Amino acid sequence: MSEPANINSLKEWLTFFAGIIACVAGIIFWVQSSNNPRFEHIEKEISVLRQDIKNIRIDNSEILRIVGRLEGKLENH
Repeated sequence: MSEPANINSLKEWLTFFAGIIACVAGIIFWVQSSNNPRFEHIEKEISVLRQDIKNIRIDNSEILRIVGRLEGKLENH
């Protein structure tokens, strides 16, 4: 008689642990989905900053090239 009670007890504990795991997984997925728009906004800002940095590098290269040409002209005079 104690064996079926042990099996029922084991089933209840397994069900309890499965419920706990499902709750934790649900909370994790909820937190991830609630923060998703914030991450998308930050990713967009980062991509804009990367493009700005790329443009600054191109502009700096052009400025350095022009300064070099001017220095070369000044040394000839």
